[in-house]
Amino acid sequence: MKRELISQYRAALSMLRNVVVSCPEILWDNTDNDIAFWQLVYHTLYFTDLYLADNAHRFVRWSRHRQDYQKLGRLPADRTKLTQPIYTKNDLLGYISEIDQLLIHQVKEEGFKGPSGFEWLVMNKLESHLYNIRHLQHHTGQLIERLHQFGVHGIPWIIQFTDGED
Repeated sequence: MKRELISQYRAALSMLRNVVVSCPEILWDNTDNDIAFWQLVYHTLYFTDLYLADNAHRFVRWSRHRQDYQKLGRLPADRTKLTQPIYTKNDLLGYISEIDQLLIHQVKEEGFKGPSGFEWLVMNKLESHLYNIRHLQHHTGQLIERLHQFGVHGIPWIIQFTDGED
């Protein structure tokens, strides 16, 4: 089961990586959809990273994290302090790579029957992994739709990630 979860996490991260690479620069900071493309990518990565942690107290934020950048929806009136400077594609591609390596260790080292580790996710650890993958894929799908609206097509669906890693 652990190998399969790692494969699906890595497949979903690979799809997100393809989305980031395919995003035209003009769309990267576009806020026509209320939330900039890069902000939705960062939100997705932040929460993927968070839910891979043992629990909220043991979560170590990304070294380049900026306060409140992970938040969507209602933000303080002065949004500029939350959106400047923006994360670049290379920043977030690096974060994807960090999560990709982290997840292998996190999934291999933990059991699945204990609690999620997050009081707001009342489920066991296995279900929290499934929830995490769904969240990652949900926002990747939103980003793909934005690319389609902008005329960018051809983001491949990745069925599973296999590279010999056990």
